[in-house]
Amino acid sequence: MASAMKSIFVIEDNEDIGFILDYFLREEGFKVRLFARAEDFTKAFKHEVPDIFLVDVMLPDGDGIDLCNLIKHDSRSAEVPVLIMSAHSDEAAVKRCKAEEFIPKPFDLIELGNTINTYLAAS
Repeated sequence: MASAMKSIFVIEDNEDIGFILDYFLREEGFKVRLFARAEDFTKAFKHEVPDIFLVDVMLPDGDGIDLCNLIKHDSRSAEVPVLIMSAHSDEAAVKRCKAEEFIPKPFDLIELGNTINTYLAAS
């Protein structure tokens, strides 16, 4: 379980996956901000930086790899862990954007929770 209400930005356009992630992460004690579009995330990111990012690669109005690059090139968030999710993405592209982890879809929620907590404990 997350301690001290850690925050997580989830960028996921699939409504069902987003709902499941939102529910699961809140149950695990996280403050969750869920974004279905890159544009919505970008607006919020200007004002707030979470403790960790969970980013889908394929979005209707952008690319998760581009968002990862945006996060990693911003001095406010360069050291914040980014976990990239995808059913189709090339893991090499994820490494190029310096994401901490590639999460292949479908994923196990318990394993995902453990991965998130591992990165938060290290940061």
